[in-house]
Amino acid sequence: MEASMAGSSEYRKTIFGYTPKWTAFSVFHPLTRLFIILIFNVPFFIINPFINIWFFIAALICFKVAKVPRSYTVKFVPFLVTLTFFLFLSFAFFPSVWITPPYEHIIFKLSGFTYHYENLIASVTMWCRWMSAIFGVLFVFSVIDERDINIALKSLRIPYFLRLAISTALRCFFTFYYDAMQIIEAQKARGLDLDSMGVFKKVKYYVAVMIPLIMIELKKADEMADAADSRGYVATFKASDYKRTEYIGHEVKVKIHDQALMVFSVGLLVFVIIARGLPGLGDVIRFIPADPSFWTNLL
Repeated sequence: MEASMAGSSEYRKTIFGYTPKWTAFSVFHPLTRLFIILIFNVPFFIINPFINIWFFIAALICFKVAKVPRSYTVKFVPFLVTLTFFLFLSFAFFPSVWITPPYEHIIFKLSGFTYHYENLIASVTMWCRWMSAIFGVLFVFSVIDERDINIALKSLRIPYFLRLAISTALRCFFTFYYDAMQIIEAQKARGLDLDSMGVFKKVKYYVAVMIPLIMIELKKADEMADAADSRGYVATFKASDYKRTEYIGHEVKVKIHDQALMVFSVGLLVFVIIARGLPGLGDVIRFIPADPSFWTNLL
């Protein structure tokens, strides 16, 4: 699927995969698109899962509006499932800072282990927080590429060599993933059947894949360093030591709608942080349905 996208002029290579070259969000300056990350990180300052779930839904709607292909998000499903598993597992054994022990409402008991409703609702609350932020970041990286990141960082007056390092590091996510997939496909061509293996046996083979993968990435890093050195890149914060005429992004200007969205992003984050300490609003933001009777009262 992604191979066919790569050959199409309607798609471009972004940090984590191939996405449409033009989306409804392309009208915004690259810096403005990066500021959207602030909006989807607001749930980290909100406990109420009923509020955070709307940020998660908003992220999914953004994917739909931008017409990001399903294959872009499907590749992250194993990671999200693993994160969900360990998230629920950790809250099953450790108390939450939001609900003071002892826990009273038992869901089930198994060989001396007791799972409470409080463990479940704390897990769901944290899940809503993390998924809103993760899907929000994945969406932002689906509508920007390395050039956009470079332009955004340039707008913040960040030195060129530092911008190059940041954009190159982000690009490595994409190359690292595809190098890993190539090694795994090569192993499958030699008769390795991962589908018939158990979880722990798969982990054993994935660890083995890391050895050649690290060697490949180290070789690429060395080649990239040599290429940068041969082209005269200088690692310095002093503009006088780095005289280089830049043309990238000179035609991209911050417009009124960009300023409005950036002000909204920062304003929303500041508002939530301040509202946490206010009576009334603070109670709503910090609310968590710690008592199961809350659900019966809704009926």
